[in-house]
Amino acid sequence: MSTTTSTPPPAAVHETDAADVSVMTLLHDHVPLALLCDLTLPDGPESAAILAEEGAPETRWWEQG
Repeated sequence: MSTTTSTPPPAAVHETDAADVSVMTLLHDHVPLALLCDLTLPDGPESAAILAEEGAPETRWWEQG
């Protein structure tokens, strides 16, 4: 029995990889996931609501160096 899998065109793979790297870099630099969600999902939960539920970090990400 043979199964076939479809692979996206190389350009789509490259764009996805670049987006993944960008997001992971922001997360590595301690940008809160709540903020990234807030920026990408305008109709989704606001970062202030997510922060209120999750709690503030001990060290602010923008002050980490």
